Amino acid sequence: MSPSRTIALQDMSSGALVPAQLIEQVDSAYAHRADDSWLSFIAAQTACAPPEGLSVSGLELQHAHWRWEQKVQSVGSLLSYPTLGIECAGEVQGLMLLRTDGEFGRLAEQLHHPIVYVVFLAAAPWNLPAVVAEPRFRGVGTALLRAAVEISGELGFKGRVGLHSLPQSEAFYHRYGMRCLGIDEDKERLNYFEMDVDTAAAFIR
Repeated sequence: MSPSRTIALQDMSSGALVPAQLIEQVDSAYAHRADDSWLSFIAAQTACAPPEGLSVSGLELQHAHWRWEQKVQSVGSLLSYPTLGIECAGEVQGLMLLRTDGEFGRLAEQLHHPIVYVVFLAAAPWNLPAVVAEPRFRGVGTALLRAAVEISGELGFKGRVGLHSLPQSEAFYHRYGMRCLGIDEDKERLNYFEMDVDTAAAFIR
């Protein structure tokens, strides 16, 4: 794995902020570790859920089928596809795969300007209210999105970030001021969201 830096997550059991590590480039072994722990957790939740509770068992988790080891292996060592992770309490708390070239803005004011594109972003299932009644940590998705905006800034893209959102995540991106440009027929009819320069600056301030 590549170098890491310390960030903070909120431990929901105590309400306290706790240190976590944002890993700037994870390898396939790390992704495999995430797959093992995340899929095992989802399977356990599914097994113990009553029939009427299946909506919180992981069966409704729209990215439950993602296999991060495959995703990391598919991009190999390409520098334009960094995969970031968050480690806390000895567990992988979140992962994100980016594309840093070949993607351009769609908002009118940044049309054709380069952006960082979030290919995949996910928090561990035990951090998601849709899966568990009491999540372990808060702030995983926010920290990953912030990292994408910061990388955009480092590349000279001024914080411009775009992505296609799963329906279950749309409220999250709306919360941080990303603008929805509507359904993209070429991307499984997912809604496309984009963050403009001013919103990016306010987000990381």
